[in-house]
Amino acid sequence: MTQALRTFGRILASHWIALAAWYLGGEVLHQLFVQLAGFVGGYTTLGGLLLLPLAVAARLVSYIAMYLTIRSSLPNSTHPEAGGYQEFLSATLAAILPFSAFYAAWGMLTADQNEFFNIASGIALAESGYEYDQLGDRGGIVSVGVLPVAVLVIALVARVLHARFSENLPSWTYVVASYAELLWTFMLFTLVGQWWAGVREWIAERAVSAWLQDVGDWFAGNIVPVAMLWEGSLWFFGLLAAVVLVPAGWLAVAGVIYGTTFDSTPPALKRSRAALKGTTAKLTRTLLRRFEDLWAAVSVIWRGGPMLIGAYVLFYALWQLATEAGTRGILQLIGGHDGSFWTAYLPLILVAVAAVSEPVGVAIVATAYDAVIARPEAGLDAEPSGLDAEPSDAVVAIGDVEMKGTHSIVWHQEDDENIVRE
Repeated sequence: MTQALRTFGRILASHWIALAAWYLGGEVLHQLFVQLAGFVGGYTTLGGLLLLPLAVAARLVSYIAMYLTIRSSLPNSTHPEAGGYQEFLSATLAAILPFSAFYAAWGMLTADQNEFFNIASGIALAESGYEYDQLGDRGGIVSVGVLPVAVLVIALVARVLHARFSENLPSWTYVVASYAELLWTFMLFTLVGQWWAGVREWIAERAVSAWLQDVGDWFAGNIVPVAMLWEGSLWFFGLLAAVVLVPAGWLAVAGVIYGTTFDSTPPALKRSRAALKGTTAKLTRTLLRRFEDLWAAVSVIWRGGPMLIGAYVLFYALWQLATEAGTRGILQLIGGHDGSFWTAYLPLILVAVAAVSEPVGVAIVATAYDAVIARPEAGLDAEPSGLDAEPSDAVVAIGDVEMKGTHSIVWHQEDDENIVRE
């Protein structure tokens, strides 16, 4: 615990200003991209949707920069190969999928899409003379259809092809690859969210839903203890999700950014790689690598042990309470004002508070991650994963041979055998 407190203090003393600057930069770019996407979406929804992922990227890049900035202050997570633009690009590519999942699960993606829709629909309606039948592909309305699926597939294919031929492409193409990966991930979670909203709406319209609602109302009116138990259970599980799942999600994201590795790969991933042959294997290893990185990062949560993770969750909850209390106190000091004042200044006030508090949250997450890495029984390590690196237990089937020059053949065999050159 003493070592963790020293690490926490060293992070804040050495990097607080840099962390606040990265956070503010990410928030400014995030808002600019949302506004730009909404403006373009007012004239073409597809164009706006192609820009909206950049708003997610702004926050993603700012958090990656924050975590990589403080890596030198983590005694157990530093690595000789860490640093430079390659580590930054590899961390970005690895973190896009888990960060997007976390971003969507906690409602931040929905908030961006709602703001995008409000801006785009206002412009589109004004341009069409408030004639709804004249909107066409305008207004930021996102629905499940051929066009979003086509965008997802094209972006995914572009990303996989880049991974296949990356060795022969210039380094700047990794920026395009990052955008392609972000785009297909963004469209995937957008379509899943639209599909799930449709499913919920369909369930709500079924007769059985009305019957269950009537049953619940009857219990609430006639058997009060059962109703209290049900409401208490909902409150408890909601609180559990807020207190445990959010810090656990950030710990997993930090693990992906730092390139967590460990001594075993899930058997399912090993079997998947072993079943792939030839070109199929080469085109899918990058995606499997992402799931391997994510599996290793998620393992940080349970390999930390109950005491360490419990202390981390407690400190994270206290930080959240302190942030909320500080925000409430500042708003009370400002006092009452009309709606136009809060519309103009409330976002700035919230960002200013977050610029002070967010470095503390990043320091808590990074300190907990470093403490988990320090446990010998955890069997974890942190090292940069490299740009589109191969999975650690790479398996290439017979016939998956790559020619090297005239007299050289290089191939991989199962069970981590050494590379053989003939």
